[in-house]
Amino acid sequence: MSSNDDLLASLQSSMRNALFTFGASSQQYQNIKAMVDEHIASKHPSTPLASTAQPGPVFTLAHRPKPRPT
Repeated sequence: MSSNDDLLASLQSSMRNALFTFGASSQQYQNIKAMVDEHIASKHPSTPLASTAQPGPVFTLAHRPKPRPT
């Protein structure tokens, strides 16, 4: 994993913790969500955040198929 992947994973973990501890309307959750959105936008500048933002938390996990035995 690259340091950017590690940072994103850490931010997403913090966001989930803030969501379940304080709720989606809390300042803690909103601050972390803004950091995640900014991090993703900096890596994918063509992705419009405001126009496609959905309410509530959105968590994405990379899907990697299991390696097939050779």
